[in-house]
Amino acid sequence: MRDFAERDDVVPPGNPEGFGELEACWDGLNRIRAALADLSADAAPTLRAELERIVERIDAFEPSVSILGQVKAGKSTLLNAMLGQPGLLPSDVNPWTSVITNVHLNSPRRPADIRALFRFFDALEWDRLVTTGGRLGEMAQRAGFAAEADQIRSQVMQMRAATEGRLGSAFEDLLGTSHAFPILSREVIDRYICYGDAGDDRGRAQGFYADITKTADLYIDLPGYPKNLCIRDTPGVNDTFMMREQITINAISESRVCVIVLSAHQALSTMDMALLRIIGNVEAREILIFVNRIDELPDPVAQTVEIEASIRRTLARAGVGEGLTILFGSAHWAMRSLEDTCDALPADSRHALARWAAARADCAPADLFGPRLRQIAYDASGVPDLHRAVARRVVEGPGRAMLADIQSVAGNVISEVETVDIVARSGGLAAAEIDRAAIEARAAAIGRACDDRLRTVAADSAAALTERLRRAQDQFVDGAIGSLAAHIAAYGEAEGWRCDPTTLRMMIRSAYMTACKTLRSGLTDAATEAAEAYGRLICQDLRVPEGSVAIHLPTGPAPHAPGIIAQTIALDMQTSWWRRFFLRRGSPEDRARRYRAVILAETNPLIEDVGGETFAAFAGQVTAAGRDFCTRQEDFVRAVLDAMQRPATDESLLAGMAQALDDMSNRGAA
Repeated sequence: MRDFAERDDVVPPGNPEGFGELEACWDGLNRIRAALADLSADAAPTLRAELERIVERIDAFEPSVSILGQVKAGKSTLLNAMLGQPGLLPSDVNPWTSVITNVHLNSPRRPADIRALFRFFDALEWDRLVTTGGRLGEMAQRAGFAAEADQIRSQVMQMRAATEGRLGSAFEDLLGTSHAFPILSREVIDRYICYGDAGDDRGRAQGFYADITKTADLYIDLPGYPKNLCIRDTPGVNDTFMMREQITINAISESRVCVIVLSAHQALSTMDMALLRIIGNVEAREILIFVNRIDELPDPVAQTVEIEASIRRTLARAGVGEGLTILFGSAHWAMRSLEDTCDALPADSRHALARWAAARADCAPADLFGPRLRQIAYDASGVPDLHRAVARRVVEGPGRAMLADIQSVAGNVISEVETVDIVARSGGLAAAEIDRAAIEARAAAIGRACDDRLRTVAADSAAALTERLRRAQDQFVDGAIGSLAAHIAAYGEAEGWRCDPTTLRMMIRSAYMTACKTLRSGLTDAATEAAEAYGRLICQDLRVPEGSVAIHLPTGPAPHAPGIIAQTIALDMQTSWWRRFFLRRGSPEDRARRYRAVILAETNPLIEDVGGETFAAFAGQVTAAGRDFCTRQEDFVRAVLDAMQRPATDESLLAGMAQALDDMSNRGAA
């Protein structure tokens, strides 16, 4: 098995220059890292730990780009093309990616001797799938469609039996574990992350472990590509039984750049619109739309103009996607170029490429039969444009956010180092005049008071959120039942009616974001009070000049709409379920009661999760930010105490750190 990262037989027709902007951003962060490391070596021990933590954050910074779309939309082929690695991920006619697959580019934090790591579902996750029929079965059961639920469970049981039969006695032992490999090969990948056609289970090696594989991490070193970038392939949004829907939503939540892959023949289907709604709900910061397979269009130049106009009209009607970047291309042309097989293009594909080239001033008809054909196909594939767009989104999104965060934290530490140096050079009180234990005890008491205040604010915010969520749910249910009654009065009982849960999702999101904003305000208030107390302790008790002390308040985590509100619920399903729902016997009042029960059963999990676990997690991040702030101030107090007995920091190191931050800031502004 040959490591994909060591291949030298497949090279793009040009270096991936589109990532140059991203590489420049990384170079700037590296200069800041080097200056921090130099400063850390000469700083007081209490401040050194903070400097080292900043260095760790820079080292761990790995933005992720998620590739999304329906099953067989060409996501894996496009990802292979972006990496210049044909055949890396399975992209044959039958197989499709079944697993969240994280491809880590040039990662300096790769685990030793590991190129591929596959994690399996645990027993609880697997049993839930079989007991209920997965998310799809749960929805059918809650909606009262026992026959459909039984049918789904039966299909899942067949899938489980096939999986257990294939894996044999090793099945139980595999659940909850992982497999790691020191070499990355197509044979290994095919066994873990792809399916064949539904029901095709003939004991082949392909997809042998796919049913129980939850996530895959692949580590590839590619010269010319940026370091510390994760490109993530996802299961199709129309994944069978919705087994991996929540995993995909979580992946989107973690990504600041999402590439939605559409087909030129069906540019925005209902499923694609649902995907855009999911992304809007979880607030992915940057979205790119890549319309694939223009090689299958008779006239790609003219038709792409029409397709883009159609996409933008559809997005505008749905109220999403304003200002989205839309790119066009062909992963197939990219593959042909990378493999240097453009001469064997099918006639229709060659004709489409000729029409594309004819619209370019730098392409002559003879180029389609000469050595430039490979480069023309690569340019027409849209991959270079996608490289540039991804790099720009990463730099302007997570890159800029990381820089601002590093500038803030590093600026605080520099200010603290400078203050400590003032004490070291001029002294305030003599060390013998200080009751160190009493000073440190007072600093710790300030921190405890801040933590107690934040916990109170968090508890009050959680209670207010729960109350608001329940009111929103009641309002939505009452409105839905009223609309149902009006529909029956207008059209009778034979015609089906469907409730759109978008309004409820918006109300849940608004309530959650308001609670998060309240909690962040609480952090500001508590930290302000603590900062004033620390300032009095440092300036009055330790007699440090007031003008030399600058305590910067924490901003806390930025809230994002909870991902769970994007998951599919029964109210989203446009199937025969709901048409038959209204044909059941009983009075309109009986049907209204049943429908109320369905809505409550479907929306209760959203309400409980957002008001419970999701908000608790955010509250934990906010209180941790307050705790870290106070811990840093306590360290600062100790550093001031230590400075009474140590020499000052080399001023040239401070100047070097400030210069690195300024250079990076100026580059970002440019």
